[in-house]
Amino acid sequence: MILSNTLTTDAFTPTPSRVHSNTAAHHRHGQLLELNAAANKEFVNDGPFFFMKPFLSVLGFQEGRTTNFGPTIAVKESDIPSEEEQQRRREQAESDMTNIGMDERDRRKYAGEIAAKVSIGYAIVSSLFLDDGTVHGSLARFAIILPLFFSVGFTKSSEKGL
Repeated sequence: MILSNTLTTDAFTPTPSRVHSNTAAHHRHGQLLELNAAANKEFVNDGPFFFMKPFLSVLGFQEGRTTNFGPTIAVKESDIPSEEEQQRRREQAESDMTNIGMDERDRRKYAGEIAAKVSIGYAIVSSLFLDDGTVHGSLARFAIILPLFFSVGFTKSSEKGL
């Protein structure tokens, strides 16, 4: 009960700048200050996967790098948008409630389409060749859940931008 009280009181308490904003301009200014403050602070991961942070740099996930279906690659200086463009994108993402760009959404849609094709192929193969009427055959057919899970997940992620 104490935990639920803490969650309901602390998790939904508005930030001070939003409480005292009387006009839309003041409200927007408060949000920009919050965004700038958040952008300048280092991300603190104290969640259940905090133990992974030291390994991210070993895997190549660090500032100035991106990933495209695999290993990380350096971002070209010319590909980094201006400060004004970055701010415009942040505002657009906030209004659209998305956190990935169109390039990543297109990649996820493509990955979802590939996973759907793999699911269809596996359904045919498992029905015709792997299912021998035993429990093992049924489990082999049930393994379709894995490519189907990725197909639906990537497709929905590309649609919602999350």
